[in-house]
Amino acid sequence: MNWKRKAVVLAAASSLVMPMGNAFAIPSVDKQDGGIGNSTNYLDSAPNIAIDPKVENIIYPLMATPAIKKKNTDLTVKVDTKGKNPAGWDVSLNPTENAKVDGEFKLPVKSVQKSSEYWKNSDSVYAVTVTIPEEVSENLYDLKISYTGDGTRITDDEPNSVKVVDEFKKDFNFMHLTDIHVGSPRNIQDPANATEAGMWNPDESKRWLYLQKTIRQVNLLKPDFVVMTGDLMFGQMNPQEYIYEYEETYRILKKFNVPVYIVPGNHDYYAQDATLADGAKYWEQYFGPQYFSFDYGPYAHMIGYNSFDWHKFDRQGHGTVSVPTWGGQIRDEQMNWIKDDLAKNAQTAQPEQVKGLFSHHNPIWRDRDIWPSSDSEVQDYWKEYDAKHNPRDLSTLIKAEILGQKYDQQWHGEGSHELIDIMKQNNVDISLHGHTHIDNITEQDGILYSTTASIELSAKPWVGYRVFQKDPASSKFNGYVYEGPDRSMPVYENGDTAAGTVSFQNEYSLPNDGTQVTQTATLTNRWNKAATVYVPFYMKQGTYTPSAGEVSQSQLYGTKQYVEVKITIPANSSKKIELNR
Repeated sequence: MNWKRKAVVLAAASSLVMPMGNAFAIPSVDKQDGGIGNSTNYLDSAPNIAIDPKVENIIYPLMATPAIKKKNTDLTVKVDTKGKNPAGWDVSLNPTENAKVDGEFKLPVKSVQKSSEYWKNSDSVYAVTVTIPEEVSENLYDLKISYTGDGTRITDDEPNSVKVVDEFKKDFNFMHLTDIHVGSPRNIQDPANATEAGMWNPDESKRWLYLQKTIRQVNLLKPDFVVMTGDLMFGQMNPQEYIYEYEETYRILKKFNVPVYIVPGNHDYYAQDATLADGAKYWEQYFGPQYFSFDYGPYAHMIGYNSFDWHKFDRQGHGTVSVPTWGGQIRDEQMNWIKDDLAKNAQTAQPEQVKGLFSHHNPIWRDRDIWPSSDSEVQDYWKEYDAKHNPRDLSTLIKAEILGQKYDQQWHGEGSHELIDIMKQNNVDISLHGHTHIDNITEQDGILYSTTASIELSAKPWVGYRVFQKDPASSKFNGYVYEGPDRSMPVYENGDTAAGTVSFQNEYSLPNDGTQVTQTATLTNRWNKAATVYVPFYMKQGTYTPSAGEVSQSQLYGTKQYVEVKITIPANSSKKIELNR
């Protein structure tokens, strides 16, 4: 669709108020599981609208499920050869598109064997185990594989999919972002936000400025990893919207310089059945699995799960803002996978390991508890729900949508109680969520439940993210509250999105492109707390000394010298770093 037409369509919808809701932790009720079924609706097996799939042969690691590995250790790459018999494997790591340097690190192949992958229905998956050599510098890389399949040379690459580290840190830190909503008309609900929204601007550098500015801050803070809990897209304007929203979101997310783990939200998973456009299929073709786990060395085991786990019929829309279901649920297949994953992890976990889960919906906020029992329509709904136990029933769907517009939908379906029980039984420490576009911290039964405000410009009290700093002496985290009882770290100064002034930034005096022998970076911190950042310099080959801070990394790529300077900027202040050869 032409960008001008997109802008008109989206602007016309900007007056629509999408439900976000408030939620409260309320005592539990009896749980029921399952009851959703596996029936086929609207030609589930039919091909999707033509798109540009990103997940082709490499199915692990991916941009949304990267691997973090130490030098001199093994990495097992999963490859779907799509029925071809492979031979002659080559595997390498290459600097990311955002790194502005060239280079290639060959990874010696140790073994290749037939394998499988739980989320990929294929009998031609191979596990290719490689070694990461000592000379690979500590950075984020694209993964590239090539092999000969039935006489044809096949090549595939996956951006931002492997982070190489010198050591895993006991005092690691990570960041939580959520609800970025590329394409959302709510970004321009306040006309003063038009510039920061950058709705389908023909200049790519000016699109989604709020998200680009957030990513630049994340890259400067350089956490050990990021978790992103869904609603990457909007997906409610028209049946073909996902075609350009998934593509645009993927392009923007490649700008991260740190590993990012991503799970879907309800806006990523709607199904526009009239045109066979199913967000769940788009997700698999762009980002891979809907649920997964990963380790940060011996110090953290994290599970990302899909809390919008509904049958396609329940996720359906009709080319409008009207969808019947946007609340949370987990069905039995995914729940059993989570149980098995935690059980396997328990067999090898060290005592100091932190265990965390992250998803779009918060399981302690249940519609059955939140919706007022004094409302006769609410009483009728739950009576019908419990009698039929089938959300796909048309009457149940209609009533759920009406009440959802009235009271919003948080955790709407099955699985919350069982999931919470599983977390308690496995001593899970932290649970991370989005969906509501508000900030909230709740501690319950020893678990820290953190809901973070959105990156979309509709956030309350402001657009923000959280930084979790691990306490090396305990299972606790610090730093995730900015000011007040729950507030996240504001992306914009004092939360003022319309002004466009960010909380901290870096500016160079000269082009940072590897052609300089001298450079000045000016860092401004507008937070009311100090910020430690990592400033990247791309210089001509040489040895450089910064006027402030310390060199945390120096690596030669061809004729370009990459120099990273670590510096702490006090609250409400600026600092300059002069770099000279």
